[in-house]
Amino acid sequence: MNKIFIISALTLTLVACGARQAPPYEKEKRPEDRGQYTGVAGVIQKQKDEAYMKNQANKLKCQDSKLDLVDAEAEGDINMIRQVKARVQKNCVVEK
Repeated sequence: MNKIFIISALTLTLVACGARQAPPYEKEKRPEDRGQYTGVAGVIQKQKDEAYMKNQANKLKCQDSKLDLVDAEAEGDINMIRQVKARVQKNCVVEK
């Protein structure tokens, strides 16, 4: 009788634990705000979010470099223009 009770309790516990799984990631949040990833689907989404955030950071660097180029051209400083053009070429890489 005790064996049946223990086996039933363990079975119910295992079933109850498996019924409540966390979602793979926080779908309602933006990629920048997500902090919890679970399972294979969560890991895949985390990689996508990291790639998205890296892409956004690169876009900001490119925009900043272009604005610096406009400022350098307005000042007419040839050395500064060369430096900033090199930075624009580095930060504004077009991927095919």
